[in-house]
Amino acid sequence: MEDFKKNKKFQDTLKTAKELFWKHGIKRVTIEEICKEAGVSKMTFYKFFPNKTELAKTILENLVQNSLLDFNELVKSELPFSQKLEKMFLMKIEGMNNFSMELINDIYTNPNLELKEFMEQKKNESIDLITNFYRDAQNQGFIRKDVKIDFLLSYSDQIVKMMENENLMAQYNKPQDFIIEAMNALFFGIVKKSDQ
Repeated sequence: MEDFKKNKKFQDTLKTAKELFWKHGIKRVTIEEICKEAGVSKMTFYKFFPNKTELAKTILENLVQNSLLDFNELVKSELPFSQKLEKMFLMKIEGMNNFSMELINDIYTNPNLELKEFMEQKKNESIDLITNFYRDAQNQGFIRKDVKIDFLLSYSDQIVKMMENENLMAQYNKPQDFIIEAMNALFFGIVKKSDQ
């Protein structure tokens, strides 16, 4: 496949599709809308992508790769662990910045788009990095020794599974609000401490 990364029309198509997908979800956006907004012909679109799903995968792949680069920089930084954890938490939120509920539903509950499996594969590719981060933090005493790393990883999986629950997600204004609540529950618990 030809490398179009430096092609302006390719970049315009990616940028436009991302904006539309983030706002309206993938299913509701048509190739015609993407082409019109990006100023490219349908022939040019199909030169770059065989279909809308492959375009969505390219956008999500870029998002994941950029997140992994940012994560690696964070891990290598000299910041204290608590700040690394906080930044990791913020990166997760920023990674979902401007995601609409429609986009979340299209990724995790629409089997026709085949994006859930794609995102699962991307998550599995990054699992070693995250595991090593937690393990190093635990060895340095930043995470309690009795906490199982698999618990932390499993908890992250459960967050993704919970996002498939349309009734639950309907209770949040935006996906970021749900992520904040899920991460706060992990790091701070759910029981209010008595004032002493």
